[in-house]
Amino acid sequence: MPEDPGRLVDAITTAVREGDDHRIDLLLNRFKNVAELPDLIRLRRRLRGSAMPRCS
Repeated sequence: MPEDPGRLVDAITTAVREGDDHRIDLLLNRFKNVAELPDLIRLRRRLRGSAMPRCS
């Protein structure tokens, strides 16, 4: 499991996209121990961006 908050953000967004609830839980538990406010904001932006439909 990644230790770097940036890599955790990537892993969390991937798990969300794949619908892997168990992995999301594990990653978020790790993330809450290593993340700081900028990391939380980055995660929020990534999750909001992944939820928006992509236009071509």
